[in-house]
Amino acid sequence: METGRFAEVVVNVETPLSDAYHYHIPADLRPALAIGHLVEVEFGRRLAQGIIVGFADSAPVEETKPVISLIDPEPVLWPWQIELARWLSRRYMAPLNACFRLLLPPGLTRWADSIYDINPRWDGEGKLTELQQRLVDLLLERGDQRGRQIARHLKDKKWTAAATQLTNRGILRRASVLDPPRVRPKQVRTVELIAGPARIRAAAPRLGRATKAAAVLAYLADAADPLPAEADVLDATGATIKHLDALAAAGLITRSPAAEVVVPISRAKAPPELLAVRPRLPLAPDALPRPELLPGWLAAGLVRVEAQPATVSLAVPARRVTGHILRLGRAEVYGRILDYLADEARAVALSDVYATTGATLYHLRKLVALDLVRLGDEHVWRDSLADRDFAPADPPELTLDQARVWGRIKVAMIQDEADDEDDEPFDDDDEPDTTTGDEVDPLDAATPFLLHGVTGSGKTEIYMRAIDYALARGQRAIMLVPEIALTPQTVRRFAARFPGRVAVLHSALSDGERYDTWRRARAGLFDIAIGPRSALFAPLPNLGVIVLDEEHDSSYKQTPPVPPPYYHAREAAIALGAFTGAAVILGSATPDVVTYHRARSGRYQLLELPKRIMGHRRRIEDQAGRLNVLSRYQPLTDGGDGDGGDIMRLDEALTIPLPPIQVTDMRQELRAGNRSVFSRALELAVSETLARGEQAILFLNRRGTATFVNCRDCGHVMNCPRCGIPLTYHQPRMMLVCHQCARREPHPHVCPNCGSDRIRYFGLGTERLQELVRERWPEARLVRWDRDTTGEEGSHEALLAGFINRESDILVGTQMIAKGLDLPFVTLVGVISADIALGLPDYNTGERVFQVLAQVAGRAGRGLLGGRVIIQTYNPEHYAVRAAAEHDYAAFYLDEMRFRTQRALPPFRRIVRLLVSDPVNDRAEEMARDMARVLNLAVRERSLAATDVLGPTPAFFTRLDGRYRWHIVVHTPDPHRLLDDLPIPRPWVVDIDPESTL
Repeated sequence: METGRFAEVVVNVETPLSDAYHYHIPADLRPALAIGHLVEVEFGRRLAQGIIVGFADSAPVEETKPVISLIDPEPVLWPWQIELARWLSRRYMAPLNACFRLLLPPGLTRWADSIYDINPRWDGEGKLTELQQRLVDLLLERGDQRGRQIARHLKDKKWTAAATQLTNRGILRRASVLDPPRVRPKQVRTVELIAGPARIRAAAPRLGRATKAAAVLAYLADAADPLPAEADVLDATGATIKHLDALAAAGLITRSPAAEVVVPISRAKAPPELLAVRPRLPLAPDALPRPELLPGWLAAGLVRVEAQPATVSLAVPARRVTGHILRLGRAEVYGRILDYLADEARAVALSDVYATTGATLYHLRKLVALDLVRLGDEHVWRDSLADRDFAPADPPELTLDQARVWGRIKVAMIQDEADDEDDEPFDDDDEPDTTTGDEVDPLDAATPFLLHGVTGSGKTEIYMRAIDYALARGQRAIMLVPEIALTPQTVRRFAARFPGRVAVLHSALSDGERYDTWRRARAGLFDIAIGPRSALFAPLPNLGVIVLDEEHDSSYKQTPPVPPPYYHAREAAIALGAFTGAAVILGSATPDVVTYHRARSGRYQLLELPKRIMGHRRRIEDQAGRLNVLSRYQPLTDGGDGDGGDIMRLDEALTIPLPPIQVTDMRQELRAGNRSVFSRALELAVSETLARGEQAILFLNRRGTATFVNCRDCGHVMNCPRCGIPLTYHQPRMMLVCHQCARREPHPHVCPNCGSDRIRYFGLGTERLQELVRERWPEARLVRWDRDTTGEEGSHEALLAGFINRESDILVGTQMIAKGLDLPFVTLVGVISADIALGLPDYNTGERVFQVLAQVAGRAGRGLLGGRVIIQTYNPEHYAVRAAAEHDYAAFYLDEMRFRTQRALPPFRRIVRLLVSDPVNDRAEEMARDMARVLNLAVRERSLAATDVLGPTPAFFTRLDGRYRWHIVVHTPDPHRLLDDLPIPRPWVVDIDPESTL
């Protein structure tokens, strides 16, 4: 493409950067560079990677540095990804280089490092400090060392200052180095057969012993006559009758004795009876179809009788002869190699050859030396789905509600396509828009769909229809789920519907798998990317639709302490849809109130699926007959409003009401003398469920065995020394664990404060709940699903598959089980405590409680067996609990909006959280108070009357990982009017639109 004299490069360094830098382009590189290329540049005094985001004919400074080299010949980013990175930086006030890193796979980008060695001109003189001497001794002993190598050897030492001092004195030399990307395309060593059978047989004697029997087989394989005379074979090979007998006994040859045979004089004169058996000629006289006719044929001169000598022929296929020759020469391994390669007829991985034939590299090298095979390298994709088979599935018929919803989406997608055709075509080499003024925010310009459907209403089928339609137009799709735990179930459904067109992207994959999936996406080698929020950045060309399932889930928001940008995947998906022209579908049974407000106000397109689908009539009736459970419901009808448990028929789909929810007041349980964690209603319901052979889920959104441990004599609580919060006891490992910083300590036998052995464990987590369930129902098969049981690769899928296959009766779990799982044999869901989150001082506590209760309740009654839900709570009057018990999102929405209106919370104002931490509490407080003064001054000077600065105050989690935390919370219509151009130094963290202010 045509480039300017300068490249605008976003430099990949640890230092946060909010601008691109100008580098001049050497003449030899100018034809090769394009927007999106990954290049090597010098930044300061070190080497660094950078991404070209534009070109210019001039630079804002007089002296510029050159682009040093091109790292990847293909652009690593599309122009619309560059637009997205710039938007993320503006929207979330994040460093521009951090936003670009978000779009690239781990291992592709590398940090610069310094390499040190002893200056050969140093004469060994001069006084050194102890640390300087240790550094010099290390370099003398080990030679040149990189900075990170030195850091490993000189732990907890400020060696960089010593290295700088020694460099300034001329004792050390320092140079900047930039490692190549850590991940590369995977190459597999291969071997391929390049010789034909004749050449292989000619080389056989050099692979093993030469034998007479082998010579006979080689002669027969190469002979022009398929029935050579026995005497000719013996004469040519030097073999004896004994050799032929052995070969015949082994089934390798067939010997035919000397005999008289009948031969036609010519084909034209051949009797019809002989022509009928022509393939079998010549024949012995007594083998003729009608032997009595032979005298007449002889007299008429139609045939003659000849004496045929003894003959020998192969009894095995010619292509198998070489293997037998090598076996006879005691070179069986070569025979297995050559036979295997001949069968494969392609280049085969060495590992496969080794495993199949027992060969070694020595054997293959010998075959290479004889020019029989060729070694090579082949690129292979690291694909987490490569070894899995998915049975294809056909799309079901839509219900009337689904058909209406899909019709609206399809019309919009058709209109978008027509609009795209009217626009000028987008060239992937076009320079992206770099304006930063008052351009229209893509969130304001876009009109995504909000698909509000109750649990089990068939939202996934709508997603699939939209994706199928996009694929039919030659486009691609991204399907987001909130948790890695949901990925296996989603992949199974989509891979069955779209076989061979799906790939998975998430952080649990190896760096190599993520890199290869990113490369395959960039090349357009698959059509659908599935995964949590990071899958949004798959570089799929020609994107047609983006789907966010469970759009309300807080997992879509990136939050501290991970590095910025602190983006929300929902907002980023809408922006991405605006940049690419892709349709965006947000789906949820419990939408985020901000999203729902936008849909109600017309900014988004609201679509609703109000009925739960049990299945299609024929399949349900077949299943009912097999399980003998049809009587559980009223007779199937063609109408009705679905009240009272009726199954309503819409076309060929059967719908069913949401499961009834019973709220149990645990205060009444205590008054009745029940101090168990199980209410009487829940205990009875679990017993009845198990007696019917059905499955139950018990939900508790807290891990561990005991939530805190204290001494009964002095009251000392075992807290995390780095975070100041109680340590959680995990009995299986006999450890105290901090759920914030992951610190682990052995559980105490005596109090560290007073020495008493009266240690008591309080609170309830999933581990303790699992023990109580096992004590109460010892016959039940039990499984627990939380982050402690799903740490290993594949554990999510294995646990879910086992439960779906009814290998367990009760599933105990945290909020991971509340998200989108389809479990048709679960007829009971018990919420052990709905109150865990209600006491938290967060702005969206009520919303989170309603969502998790509604979602976990949605796991019950999704099949023919029906279901029920029991919620245990000490706050049955809370509006979130009441609305969840009635499956009434509308009522919850109205109550929540009243609460937010009174407090000027989203969607009426936006929230910004500024967080600072320091090992010294007074220092953290001082920084927070200084920042509050700056913010309040900006509010006054900029006349931001609708902006409130709250704080500073200690954060709810006051100390984490040894650092004291203070924060300031701002309520404002526009964060940028307040924060743009304000100096916000490190270590401040700015989180715009946070999911939590704890």
